[in-house]
Amino acid sequence: MAQNKPNAFMAFVADWRACNRFGRGLSTSEAVAKCGPIWEGMSDRERGPYKSKAKDSNVLERESKTERLNCPGAHSKMQVEKNEAIDAELQMKRNIKRIVLKATNSMKLEEKEFLFVSFNYFTKALNGDVYQPAELSACRFSLKGGISSNYSTMINPGHIIFGQTSDAQDHSRTTHKLPLPPNAMGEKNLGNLYSDTLKWLSASNDEEDEQYDHPVIVYTTPELMPVVKSCFRYLACEGDTDKHAEKIMVYDICYLFLTLKKTVLDLVGVPSDHMNIHVTNSFFRRDFFEFSSGIACDYHEEVDRTKYCTKSMVLRWGYMISHYICGDLAIPLQPRKHVPIEVKHNYTVTPGDSSLALDGTWTDSGYSGY
Repeated sequence: MAQNKPNAFMAFVADWRACNRFGRGLSTSEAVAKCGPIWEGMSDRERGPYKSKAKDSNVLERESKTERLNCPGAHSKMQVEKNEAIDAELQMKRNIKRIVLKATNSMKLEEKEFLFVSFNYFTKALNGDVYQPAELSACRFSLKGGISSNYSTMINPGHIIFGQTSDAQDHSRTTHKLPLPPNAMGEKNLGNLYSDTLKWLSASNDEEDEQYDHPVIVYTTPELMPVVKSCFRYLACEGDTDKHAEKIMVYDICYLFLTLKKTVLDLVGVPSDHMNIHVTNSFFRRDFFEFSSGIACDYHEEVDRTKYCTKSMVLRWGYMISHYICGDLAIPLQPRKHVPIEVKHNYTVTPGDSSLALDGTWTDSGYSGY
């Protein structure tokens, strides 16, 4: 195996170092020695995400090399696309910081609303970044009020992308278990669905924002960002695109979480140097609200696929951010708004001066199913 080829164990080592303050002080060889026994004791299921990450990295590397070798001028085009992606990410991060800073300076950070969005999809086109939507959920969240409302619908696009039926069947069977078109459940008029969704997302409580006057900013996980962008484009193709094209911007919820946490720690006078994007990403991957009951749609509760329910996803993101930030601001956690309705009687909020526990050390959350 080539020395620089990504592998599952080294992906685990990198994640362990990012989430563990002690690990960040070790050299690579020392971290490898420390993680060896931990890796040996992990089950195949626990190793799965790291194996997938290594496989994806290797595939992308091979595809990149193939394009450079076989396509004249491809290197220049790839570099332009890479630079554009970097610029877009930097602009997104600047905008998130600006949004949080504006709310902080106006003393409205606790009331500031954020929109979380998730899509399930049936299949992805072989050529192009096109995902065919199957289910959509969104929720409004603020630190003070928690989750104030949510919007959820299943989607029936009428047919599966030509030649993708087998892939769609496999994806459905291993994830959301939604029936495929033409037997899919949910809304068939995609134009109306896009219009209704845009209207719901645009109904902001921010007094200075009038409906449709500004792009709507929604947040999702880094892994789902291309899916959410593509699914909105798919719906928009059937909607009034001339009037409302490019009205939805998709941002990284993990970076929002990081920005909120660092801002709140600074407000309460707690050092925030230990916080970084690797730490916040790891919390979203761990997702200890995954097994909470009563937060998924009826269908996914019935087929025992609550983990993959988009309604469950957006609610869990709100609960997770509440769990790690509200205690710093002494905001009481309200059932169904900040936490699932079913919690153990010994649940306690981590106080603000304990925020340094975010170095990767876990405390007993007290949530049912954890």
